Amino acid sequence: MKHASVISVIIPVYNVRPYLAEALDSVLGQTWKNLEIILIDDGSADGSGEICDAYARRDSRVRVIHQENQGLSCARNAGLDAMTGRAIVFLDPDDAYHPDFVRRMAAAMARTKADLVQCRFTVHKTGGRLKDSRLKRSRPAAAPGIYGRADALRALAGGRLNVNVWNKLYKRELWNDIRFPAGHNYEDIDTAFRIFDRCRTVCVLDTPLYLYRRRPGSITSVFSQVNTEDRILAFRHFEAFIEANTPAVFGPEHLARWRQARLNGMIVDLLRLTGADETSTKALREEMRRQVIRTGREIGIQNCGPRTRAAWRIVCCCPYLLKPVYLVYRPVRLLVYALTGR
Repeated sequence: MKHASVISVIIPVYNVRPYLAEALDSVLGQTWKNLEIILIDDGSADGSGEICDAYARRDSRVRVIHQENQGLSCARNAGLDAMTGRAIVFLDPDDAYHPDFVRRMAAAMARTKADLVQCRFTVHKTGGRLKDSRLKRSRPAAAPGIYGRADALRALAGGRLNVNVWNKLYKRELWNDIRFPAGHNYEDIDTAFRIFDRCRTVCVLDTPLYLYRRRPGSITSVFSQVNTEDRILAFRHFEAFIEANTPAVFGPEHLARWRQARLNGMIVDLLRLTGADETSTKALREEMRRQVIRTGREIGIQNCGPRTRAAWRIVCCCPYLLKPVYLVYRPVRLLVYALTGR
């Protein structure tokens, strides 16, 4: 891809005032200068929209779309509808790019002729500036190189490539007739496999070029019944895709992994509800417990890993033990991870 090519940067913005300037500065400071930067202010009420306007006055590459709050999917879709670049990248407004993010991704696309390029990312647990936080190991786990469509889809289903939209450079044609599901969270899961299915080749870079902030209060970190239902729906859609393409692309292990991931998410949500005393919460907890038990039986709990099997049996027999066991398990698991990286 020639350096003269315009690359569109799509940034949905909603109530992220403490983090937004760092995110935007990381875009304006890119070594690849030919950018179309589209900010979608999705009804922010904390002054984020005013920050967007200030950056538009400061740099002619920045365009701002103000709209009533419609959710992350609709904000990204508005950016896709407005973009004019030959390729697209996304940035979440509480994250940041490495200064060479766009240039290296574009160079890889030009060199390999890939339809999609993905880099590694680092996770930062901080409310301050990302560059001041301590870097963790980079993700995802896939080996660098060129993947054909089937291999890329298998790596995606196997968790070796991440479903998140933001650490990737896309040829614009991949998004023809594809948009994020309006009104739903976990939209990345529900969209990634559709995009990868259109790719002839995917290039994976070994370099971490995206800085991801993990913070409390983000959409997917907050428990709600809507979040639970959206995640289950997104996982079911991917499962249906895997089933429809087995054995042509996927093996039984890919379907088993996604079913187990769906069950694990449900168990985590049940854990978050454990101990709450409100009558409405108790009713929701009991309903979720029934769903966890039913799902384990449907997917074949015997096909799941030992931790999932153990958690499911606790839910079945002694649900009041779920939280105490987790409080013991978590520090042990973190210690093992720190020592082994696994």
